[in-house]
Formats: sequence, structure tokens, C-alpha cells
Amino acid sequence: MFRTFLLGTLTTLSLPWILFEVWMRSRRTPAQRRILIVQAAKIGDMVCMTPLFRSFREHGDHVTVLCLARTGEVLVGNPNVDAVIHIDDPRYRGLMGAFRLWRTFRSGRYDVTLVPFPASSLSMMGLWAASPVRIYTRGRVVSLMERWFTIFYSHHARYRRHTRTYDHYMSLARLVGVAPVPYRHELFLSDAEIQFASDWLRRHGIGSDQHFAAISLRAGNALKEWPIERFVAVARHIISRHGMSVVFLDTDARVTGQALSLLREDAHATEAHDLLLRHLAAVIKRASLFIAVDTGPLYMAHAFGVPLVDIIGPVDPSEQPPPAGPRVALVLPPPPCEPSSFVADTLRVPTEAQQAALERTTVAMVTEAVDRLLN
Repeated sequence: MFRTFLLGTLTTLSLPWILFEVWMRSRRTPAQRRILIVQAAKIGDMVCMTPLFRSFREHGDHVTVLCLARTGEVLVGNPNVDAVIHIDDPRYRGLMGAFRLWRTFRSGRYDVTLVPFPASSLSMMGLWAASPVRIYTRGRVVSLMERWFTIFYSHHARYRRHTRTYDHYMSLARLVGVAPVPYRHELFLSDAEIQFASDWLRRHGIGSDQHFAAISLRAGNALKEWPIERFVAVARHIISRHGMSVVFLDTDARVTGQALSLLREDAHATEAHDLLLRHLAAVIKRASLFIAVDTGPLYMAHAFGVPLVDIIGPVDPSEQPPPAGPRVALVLPPPPCEPSSFVADTLRVPTEAQQAALERTTVAMVTEAVDRLLN
């Protein structure tokens, strides 16, 4: 908190110099625009932003993305992203690290800085680049810091609940003269990563001609979790009804081990808890079916076109989840459950609405969606 306050104070004191540099840069006409997109969200959010990167690339712009290091892994090999800056790089820690990040922004000489979703700390970072065009997205609740710093942005956008994130991103692109591109999430893998997945699956008894379902057991947010026992019941249905193997996915070996123990189908199930993110993505790409609550791997599966069952729970289905279709089944909680978790307003504490949305989503509802996709 003290560091944020200090950086906010220093940024405020530097505003005259920043705005003078903005004015000087606005007087030149670059041969190619340089775009800085500031996004500190998680994996699924980054995958969902790939149409925005593609729109700038097709316009002929140079694109740099500021993000977390783990999130940036989904951008490796993406031809629409020219550079990535990791906000959690050890070089940028502490007060001196913040100054190094400031210098990195200035040396990039960005023509456009875009903050696609609201965050207090990002509201001042968007000024550090001293870009002639500065776009900030405001949410439903605006902090005092945001109110102050966004005065100095050239464009203001507002993200409203129930807005599809793709539509929001395309509206941001239009603000700087960029045409919308078709809705499509993208994730690019190398031949080595694809080969790793084939070798890993073969070592775990799944050949190249065998179908399997990948089940992601948790969401990385305790307020979106569906009970593991129910995932296991769905896995048992897939094995007995459709004759497919099952791979349980999670970063915690205890969680995947618990699922295997409950299933008791050693010949038809395996688990993956220690895969690197991109190796995990390569395994998902090979799957014939993917099942999860709202979580990053769900969006990776969607980028690969893997048939998926999305257990919506408390999430607003009109915002970020892939639209229902021939390869996407959305399992909505039964009425009177209403969305209580939103992209720009994620749940932080449990609520009755959140718990009801998950508890009332039954195994039968999910297996019905599975049968509909596989049949």
C-alpha cells in the first residue's frame, strides 16, 4: 500500500513533464504505430484478448503486451504480438524496479497505451509511457486513484456488466481507427510441444488413435469450484457410457490423486499435475472433450476447437464464456440462480448466490451436456 501511494505521489509530481513529452510525441507521424496493451489479468483473460492483438496486427501496428510472466506464456509464438513485458519480472520489484519499468515504457516510444480493464495501479502505469493516445477502461466502481489519473487519459471507455468481452475489445480498437476482426481465440504451439504431448499421452497409456476427455478439477478461485466428487462421477459416466479414457488436470498432486482414488478406474484414467503450462496446453489440444468450470485451460481448449463443457456456476455467461454452439455446451445453474461473478467484478468472498449456483448444478446436468456433444 505504501509503495503504491509513493508511486502515485511521484507520478502526480511528474505529470507536467509527462504531459509535455506527450505533446512533443504527438507532433510526429510514425511510419508504424507502436501499441502498448496493459493487461495484468489471468490466463483465460489473455486468451480472450487475442482477437484484439490480431486486429492491431492486421492494421499494421507493432504490439507490446504488459502482463504477468505466467500469463505471458500463452502469447509465445503468437505472430500478432511483437514483444512482451513481464510486470512481475524481478527487475521491476521495489521502488527502483518501478523506475526501471518507467524507463522501459519510455524507451518503447509507444503511440497508443491501452488499459482494457479497470485496475487502480494500472491507471498510473498507463501514463508512464507518455503516449499521445491513452485509453483507459473504467468499471462499475472507480477508486479515488483511478478518478485522479484517468483525468489525464485522452480516451475513456466504460465496461458494463453483461457486455461480451470480445465486443468491448473491438470497441477499444475502433477508438484508434482499427477495424474489428472475427471472433476467434488463438494459441500457438511449437512442433516440439505437440510432440511432447504425444509422447506424454503414450507413456500414460493413451495412443495417438485413442479418444480421451480432459477434466480440469479446479478454477484457481475457491468461489468458482465444483465438488471433485461430482467431477469424478462425470468421469465415471464418460468411461462407462462412451468408452473413453479420462485425464484429470490440476497443479496440485493431492487433488488429482484424490480424483483417481475416488474413481478407482486405473485402467481408464490418469492425472497430470506437474506439466508446464504450454505442455498442458498441448495435451488439451489432443483431447476429444474438455470439461471445467470457468478457468484458464477452458479458454485454451476453446482456442484449439476442442469440444468443451463449461460449468458456468456463478459466472455471467454473457460476458467471457464461449458462446454455446455445436462444440460448446454451457451448463447453466437452474432458476432462480442469477450471475454473481463478473469479469470486472470477480467474487472475493462467498455469497449465497454463488454457492447456490454451484450446488444446484448437478452431475446429471453435466453428463447430459457431455452426451449431447459426444453423440
